[in-house]
Amino acid sequence: MTAEGKRESGRSAFLRFGLSGVVFTILGPALFWLAYPLGPFVAVAVAELSVHALRFATFRKLVFPAHRGYRVSLPRYVVSALPVSLTGFTVVVLFRNRLDRTALVVGFVWSPYVYSQPVAKR
Repeated sequence: MTAEGKRESGRSAFLRFGLSGVVFTILGPALFWLAYPLGPFVAVAVAELSVHALRFATFRKLVFPAHRGYRVSLPRYVVSALPVSLTGFTVVVLFRNRLDRTALVVGFVWSPYVYSQPVAKR
């Protein structure tokens, strides 16, 4: 909803959110892969901190702008991003001695796909 109470175009919201998702889905694993020679924990920290700083600014200004009635704040962003970040660190802790950096990057790219699929109702 906009500040005036009018619903925004679904296409506009989809394009902003979709484009942001594509950029950050590529950027995060790329930063992790590039920083991996510094060690797996440093690499995941560099990737997570960099991507989330940029993503917060992008969400606040472009994806969910205040002039459209959204309220993106740092505490709200942290709550929304914390599960994904914890998952990234958990993957590194569990698999750092078993997988190389390319395999770990594939895991980071695979996770958003897996989590986006609907749960089958029985």
